[in-house]
Amino acid sequence: MGTDDVLAHYRGEALAERILEAARAAGVHPLTPAALAPADQFHMGGLRATRELARLAGIGPGDRVLDLGCGLGGPARVLAAEFGCEVTGVDLSPEFVRSAAVLTEACGLGERAAFRVADATALPFADANFDVVFTQHAAMNIADRRAFWSEAYRVLRPGGRFAFFDVIRGPNPAEPAYPLPWAGDPAISFLLDAGATRALLEEVGFVIEAWNQPPPPVGRPDTSSPFSLRAVMGAGMEQRVANLAACMADGRLGLLQGVCRRPA
Repeated sequence: MGTDDVLAHYRGEALAERILEAARAAGVHPLTPAALAPADQFHMGGLRATRELARLAGIGPGDRVLDLGCGLGGPARVLAAEFGCEVTGVDLSPEFVRSAAVLTEACGLGERAAFRVADATALPFADANFDVVFTQHAAMNIADRRAFWSEAYRVLRPGGRFAFFDVIRGPNPAEPAYPLPWAGDPAISFLLDAGATRALLEEVGFVIEAWNQPPPPVGRPDTSSPFSLRAVMGAGMEQRVANLAACMADGRLGLLQGVCRRPA
């Protein structure tokens, strides 16, 4: 299984237009990154988790940030609007990238956040090009984790930070229940536990500065209304979220949030 299978999982058409129509129907006005969060923050904890990771990484005005696996650009827009940085988002999906640009223009942030199609294991950027690399819930779809993290390290300037928030294997050795939000079956789900994650990050060269294994968020995101993640992933999202909650509850899955630094 390769990138084509991951792309097939995240298939969709006119995603930005569907979200904008759902927002209009829900009376969302004005359009801001925070207002769009119910439909474009495609990770556990949603908007709160994006803000928390940005604060943990010390993102601020003047930072050049690369968002790996940017999806529809929800986190990138929050970083640009609320933390004053310049963001480049990359994703495998041409439709996600197109929709990210449309939604960003609709929020008036086209000069602060840009998006392009790219493979996170072979980035089209020069060495030492960014102050921060930021990623949430992308690693689970990436088999070659060493290449993913090595590329993050390469494009960071010396002293730059790598901030991540991911789903990991928990202490319960039983296999997760599929489908899950990032995979319909195990073929495109590549999970490491916390120990293996830390060891590989350090092998790549990162110095760990923050390392947290937070509990799962209380409650579940709304996946029933048109203005929710259902606008992107369809009606099957309810079962995916239910399976994720069950696996978090019994320890088959866990969460890992961290910040690493490329040594100066």
